Amino acid sequence: MSSKNSGKGRKRAELLQRLSDLGRKISTQTVFLHQAIAQSIGLNATDTKCVDLIASEPDGAVTAGRLSDLTGLTTGAITHILDRLEKREFVERVRDTEDRRRVFVRVRADSLKPLLPRYDEIGKAYMDLAGQYSNDELSLISGYMDKASHLTERLMADIIAARRPSDTQ
Repeated sequence: MSSKNSGKGRKRAELLQRLSDLGRKISTQTVFLHQAIAQSIGLNATDTKCVDLIASEPDGAVTAGRLSDLTGLTTGAITHILDRLEKREFVERVRDTEDRRRVFVRVRADSLKPLLPRYDEIGKAYMDLAGQYSNDELSLISGYMDKASHLTERLMADIIAARRPSDTQ
C-alpha cells in the first residue's frame, strides 16, 4: 500500500474514532441533561422519558405493556413509574371503552407546563446550531442520525430479548 493510501486509512481511522468518542460523550451528556431537567421538577430522567414516549404515541395513549416494550423495563418497573407519574398528576389512567380490562395511560397536557420552557430553550439552541449547516449537510446529518436511531432500537431489542425468557420454553 502506498503511503498516500495508508495516510487516508489513518485519517479515516482517526475520524471514526473521533465520531465514536463524540457519540459516547454526547450520549452521557444527554442522559445527565435529562436528569437535571427531571430533577428540577422532582422526577427522574426515566420518568420524564416515559412521559415523552407516551406523548409521542400516535394517539397519545399507551398501555403499560407497550411502554414496557418501548423501554425494555419490566412491567413491574413500569407500574411503579406510572404510579409515581399518576400521583404527581403527569399522567392519567383511562379504561378502554371497548375492552374494560385494558387500561391506557395518557399524559395530562397541563402537567407539561413546567417542562415546556426548558425544552423550548433547548430546542431553540439546537435549531440555532442546525441553522449553521447547509441543506445538503443537514440531509447528511439527518440520514446518519436516522440510521443510528434504527441501529440503537435494534441493539436495544437484541439486549432485551436476550434478557427475557423465551416464549417457547
